[in-house]
Amino acid sequence: MAAAAPPDLRVLCRRLTSTPVDDLPRLCPLLVNHVKQCGAPLSASADAAKGKGKTSEVPVLVHKLRTHITTLLTGKSPSGRFAAVCLVKAVVDVGGWESLRQAEPWIRGLIAIVQKNDPFASKELAIITLTKIYMLLQGYQTLIREMATPTLPSFVTACLQLIKPSASGEPLKTPTSIIETVASSLSKLVVLYPTTLRPFATQTRTALRAYIAPTSSDSQIVPETLSESSRQLFILLSYTAPKNGSSDEWAKSIKAAILDSQSTADQIFRGVIESWESTTGYTPQQARTDGLPNGGGDSPDEFPAWSGIQAGSERLSGLLDFLYSYLDNPTKAPVSVPLGELLDLTSRLTLVTPPSPSSPEDSIQTNPAISRDEKYELWTSLPSIHSSVLRLHTSILRRLSDSAIPLATDIIDQTIRVFTPSPSIRETVYTLFEPLLLLTGPTLPRLTVDSLNSLIQSVCHDILLSTGHITSSESSTQTNNADAFLSKPPSSETQPTSLFPPLPLSHLKAAQTLLPLLLSHLPQSHLSPELRGLLDRTAILSNSKQAMLASCLHPYKDSRGRYYPSILPFLIRQYGKDKDVELVRSNLVKVQQKQIGEDWDASEGLQQLLLNGSKKEDEEMAVVKEEAVVVEEKKKVTSGWGDVKPAEEEKMEVDSEPVNAFAVTVTKEEEKREATPRETRAAAALKRKSETFEADAKKPAAKRVATKKIVEKKVEVAKIEEKKDADEDDSDSEGSVQIDMSLDDSEDEEEEDEE
Repeated sequence: MAAAAPPDLRVLCRRLTSTPVDDLPRLCPLLVNHVKQCGAPLSASADAAKGKGKTSEVPVLVHKLRTHITTLLTGKSPSGRFAAVCLVKAVVDVGGWESLRQAEPWIRGLIAIVQKNDPFASKELAIITLTKIYMLLQGYQTLIREMATPTLPSFVTACLQLIKPSASGEPLKTPTSIIETVASSLSKLVVLYPTTLRPFATQTRTALRAYIAPTSSDSQIVPETLSESSRQLFILLSYTAPKNGSSDEWAKSIKAAILDSQSTADQIFRGVIESWESTTGYTPQQARTDGLPNGGGDSPDEFPAWSGIQAGSERLSGLLDFLYSYLDNPTKAPVSVPLGELLDLTSRLTLVTPPSPSSPEDSIQTNPAISRDEKYELWTSLPSIHSSVLRLHTSILRRLSDSAIPLATDIIDQTIRVFTPSPSIRETVYTLFEPLLLLTGPTLPRLTVDSLNSLIQSVCHDILLSTGHITSSESSTQTNNADAFLSKPPSSETQPTSLFPPLPLSHLKAAQTLLPLLLSHLPQSHLSPELRGLLDRTAILSNSKQAMLASCLHPYKDSRGRYYPSILPFLIRQYGKDKDVELVRSNLVKVQQKQIGEDWDASEGLQQLLLNGSKKEDEEMAVVKEEAVVVEEKKKVTSGWGDVKPAEEEKMEVDSEPVNAFAVTVTKEEEKREATPRETRAAAALKRKSETFEADAKKPAAKRVATKKIVEKKVEVAKIEEKKDADEDDSDSEGSVQIDMSLDDSEDEEEEDEE
């Protein structure tokens, strides 16, 4: 019985036969969908198909389809050739080795389309299809020898004809999208076929040099995507070096880019007197003071010429991004990265910053021979240059990983030096500090952490602004607007329109990623109480689970060893059902039980940890404090259940800063009284208090009045001492009260005897 052909294969062959050639481009999406459903017959061997049934029509239809595609590919109709390219791409994708084995006529037909005057859409699709075929051939050495090696030089030559600059200097007629496609295609093939592409390395560098670091002085506008593709191909051409010379070629190329960057900086920084001194032996060239700063040239080994500060800053930013690409792309062999030259360059670029508005003459020295307009233009160009420097630092950290630890201090200093309120700078700094804190955050000294204050405030500001807890008008500089005094305040129903655009999503994501790291990977003891409070508030208001967890796991302790309140209640309230939050909560409770003792009630302890002093605790503390006022004037007070100490050593320890909810400190007196339950001690204090009141009531009126005056005088003395202790405490935060005292029944009996 004959095997039935798939319906899609039948429909595909019928449509190709019955549809006019000029109408095929319109049907390409439908035809490609039919091809995708025919993967099994297209990938099946012809001999296997014949063995299943001599009367099977599947091999006949497959052969008919391939023949029709070849006819369209070599035909005279541009519409038919475009449809053929689409079908070849689809058949190669689903056909496997069987389709590749028979693809040699298609390869030559596709190369011919790239060389002909076909529409650019057909050329671009043909380049993509050929790239896919050459990549699929990589796994079959026989097919490489029979198909790739003979045809690949013709394909590269056809591509270079599209992107080669004209001898007359006129701009290319080839669209930038085609040039980008060619650069991406050759980037993939140069890694797979370096020996075959070796003769074309010099021509490729010459053709791509104009797109590496474009400027506004160029004759055409170069998209950023084209620049990135060109840089990638330029760097990967080191694969074509003979024998083991790829590492030397790579090092030679990156050092040449560093020298180009230094020479460009010599020109655009001529308006300032630099305080930088090279540590690698580079000698800055003396720039001319007449005319505009300029650079580049017409030589094949030089970048295109540029003129003016704006064009020069664009060239310098492009070269820095070029260096960034060197560290982001793979290499054929191990290479030696010139870190000394790179950091020498970045140090020079970050030392030049815009003058301070408050003292412009003291912040930077300028060259009086250069016009003021050129200096102002330089100040406006510095943010883009500094952003490129920060991206280069990010690439260094990513490429070197743990080996970048010795460079971290220099990178942090350079980053803080150029940190400004500019949104582009802030986002780049946030992205850079993520690997920096992960690498060396816990080991940073106090001086370095102090320099991060503006960064921490900026992160919190951006997050609170994006979440709506502060408005743009509150964060912006207030101006004297006369209309603001005349206009009516907005009603509650009408929301005022913000004049500031919202932060980009990437900016907000970078800030939210950095916030938990500021709590977990910075030495918290080096932060000021205000900054730590700002970080905690931002974590709570932004509902950042990771930031609140980091705050709970890294409590803040001031210089006097006192802990600040934990934000664990807010974390449990928001994410109480999460497993990791429950794990943290239970572990903190176990830690408290271990610190306080086995007599500690678990439910009561948890309540105290979460609420940081409940109503019951306040009442008990009030009773104990009242009792302390009564006995404070005695010559000796007990420090335990039998031990005594001089009266002048007794005082109320009032903490003006809060105690962390999960880091309760246990005094020596509490350790001695640990064996007696807390409820028993509170009950004993209440009993003694009531007995004292009853004894006072039985005394004569005159004696009660005298006793009352004595008590009032003692209370006044206690208040004065308490105020004096509070003045000595320099903390501003609210805290709980710790009273270092104890009660002794024997002293109460002695007091009653005296009375």
